[in-house]
Amino acid sequence: MRIKALLIAPYPGLKELAMKVANEQESLDITVRVGDLEEAIPIAKQFEKEGYDLIISRGGTARLLREHTSLPVIEIQVSGYDILRTLTLIKDYKTGIHLIGFPNICQGFVSVSTLLQMNIPYTIIHSQEEVREAVQQAKLDGARVIIGDTITYKTAEEYGLQGILITSGRESLIEAFNQAKQIYRIIENMVKKVKGYEQLLQKAKEPLVIYDEKGIIQLANASFKKIIPVSGDEDLEGSSVYTYLPFLKHIHKQLNQKTESLETSHIVTISDHIVKVTKGIIELDRENKQHYLKISTQSDDFDATDGISIITTTPAITSFSQILGTSRAIKNVIEQGERVSHQTDPIALYGERGTGKKTLAGVIHSSGAQRDGNFLLVHINRDTQEASEQLKHLINHLDCGTLAIQGIERLRSDTQKHIAAEIESANIQAIFLFNDNPLDLEKKKLLSPELVKQFKPRIIRLPSLKEHMEDLDEYIRIFIAQYNVKFGKQIVGIRDQALNLLYRHHWKRNLSELSDVIKEAVRSAHGEYIETDDLIPLLKTADHAYDQHKFPIDLNKPLAEIEKDIIIRVLKEENMNQTRAARRLGINRSTIWRKLK
Repeated sequence: MRIKALLIAPYPGLKELAMKVANEQESLDITVRVGDLEEAIPIAKQFEKEGYDLIISRGGTARLLREHTSLPVIEIQVSGYDILRTLTLIKDYKTGIHLIGFPNICQGFVSVSTLLQMNIPYTIIHSQEEVREAVQQAKLDGARVIIGDTITYKTAEEYGLQGILITSGRESLIEAFNQAKQIYRIIENMVKKVKGYEQLLQKAKEPLVIYDEKGIIQLANASFKKIIPVSGDEDLEGSSVYTYLPFLKHIHKQLNQKTESLETSHIVTISDHIVKVTKGIIELDRENKQHYLKISTQSDDFDATDGISIITTTPAITSFSQILGTSRAIKNVIEQGERVSHQTDPIALYGERGTGKKTLAGVIHSSGAQRDGNFLLVHINRDTQEASEQLKHLINHLDCGTLAIQGIERLRSDTQKHIAAEIESANIQAIFLFNDNPLDLEKKKLLSPELVKQFKPRIIRLPSLKEHMEDLDEYIRIFIAQYNVKFGKQIVGIRDQALNLLYRHHWKRNLSELSDVIKEAVRSAHGEYIETDDLIPLLKTADHAYDQHKFPIDLNKPLAEIEKDIIIRVLKEENMNQTRAARRLGINRSTIWRKLK
């Protein structure tokens, strides 16, 4: 396959020579046009659209074209032969001669002229804008002949001087053609590799997008297009990634604070899906960087191995009037929430698991001064340096918005103290979520006094479901209506006997458990009412799930202690029956007692 090359000659004589030499090139299909400097730009753009592979030109024209075309531009260099021919031409001149050119031209002329014992004054320029001034000065210095490239030649004649153009000879053209072939082969190999990598990325199951420093998408694979709200055939290249993933502006700031070799991972919501995004930097060179974003939808990847998970989400409800319940206990919560929502100081919400702390935090955010910012749920799983660094960074670099922080008590006291100081000067709303009373946690040395001091006047307790069972009927009706829509059912209510079952249940996970039970009951119900038989297995399953959660395994302990915790847990589940416990664990009874010592 022949290489389609466009040669733009700055002067007509180069065109004539180029056409002769071009006929000798077997692998090059060369089109020659004449154009100097700006004249060459529209020519280059026209042939670029026609699918040409590269451009060949000379001097200032070649340098200018590099700024206006994406095609590789090969420059015809001034060779020693070209210099020697020019010096031979002027050696007998009796008038003043002056050379004006870029550093490489002047250096070449000085080297050759010194060998020939010729002394030619010269002026080095670094841009074509300097030519006119250099010609004027040379004329004032007594020069009558100006040597240079095309623009220097033309400018000299404008000032009434004789211009001598440094012309390119056959050797320079052949060298440029050989360079064009070599560069094309290199580019062709690179293009093949890039196409291979691009096809690999396009076929990858993992959603992936690559974008530049300004957020302009360079590549978005098919999996990425599926997870964001765009049509499958929409071309994302050239559009802003922030249009589709606005949360990236924050993550982009965070990554820029780190060394480029690091990645940062976050849990976010995209199109109602909770996903893990991993973002990093591809350093192309010192000046240019690109960013990549990988998206994982597998829940196994959300384990927050760095000790913290961050979810950017939209509050489920946005006003206090949407909070369900008419009991005195719930009205108290609403009144306290409305009062603190008008403040910007830190707030603490506490209550048993599933009592609605995150929901209330979302309502406070939506009703407060930070409602125009992001609402971020931050869960600290364990005390790690990465967890404390990410939390501090969020506090310092979130322009506005709300951080609902759960698990702050897992961090060291000195870390909590630093976080308290940074929250004090930050432009965010901080809402701390606890299962236990934070004042009790302070007494147990799990919370620093400096942190507690910030939210102590604004502590709201959310009651357990057992404390406001008069709201149970309302919750059940609302949940049935919600899940009817989701599952396409027409459940109209719940039988009295089934309702009594729900009243007698202990609701260890409170509203979360009630929602889960009604969800499965609506999904599995065959009639128009939820029956007792629909609920009994669901309530047993809910109890078992809670019991499983009650005995978490602390993976920060040594292996021997983890084994001991597991054995004790299984023994309790088997009512301390050693034989059944040993059978479940796949060990004998003597091994159980040996490991428990």
